[in-house]
Amino acid sequence: MRTSFTLLAGACLVLFACEKPAEKKETPPSPSASTSAAAPIATTPPPPTGEGKTVELHVTAQATTMAFDPTTLTVPAGATVHLTLENKKPGALPHNWALVMPGTEAKLAADGLAMGEAASYIAKGPDLLAYTELVKPGTTGEVTFKAPPPGKYPYICTFPGHYMVMKGVLTVAP
Repeated sequence: MRTSFTLLAGACLVLFACEKPAEKKETPPSPSASTSAAAPIATTPPPPTGEGKTVELHVTAQATTMAFDPTTLTVPAGATVHLTLENKKPGALPHNWALVMPGTEAKLAADGLAMGEAASYIAKGPDLLAYTELVKPGTTGEVTFKAPPPGKYPYICTFPGHYMVMKGVLTVAP
């Protein structure tokens, strides 16, 4: 009888030792989570569309037609935008690129004219979103800026008399 009991006890030990324990699914604590169970876990809202993304744009100032090429650009909201303006034709006039609030083109061009060439014909203020300095013929200028909220924003050249023909639209997509 003692042998049977020993065999039975051994068999039970083998069965229980070989049985796979139930898997416990635990999520490791986040680095910002507190070790206290009572403390709430802070959540961060998702970043706005385009945040962290860099968009490279190239615009050419066409001296013969007094126009930008292209005249339409699209970027995601919140993206970092790096724009290069190339003043293509040597011997022509200088140009700049100014991103402005809708409906303010004429005012900013007039205010830029009052500022003069030393200021690149740029009047800084809340309606001016981004700009390049004047770009001499045959050279390039650059600007990096954060895309504004979704919408359509005009861009113009504020060199005297140019804004009416040297213009385009930057569409900021959601």
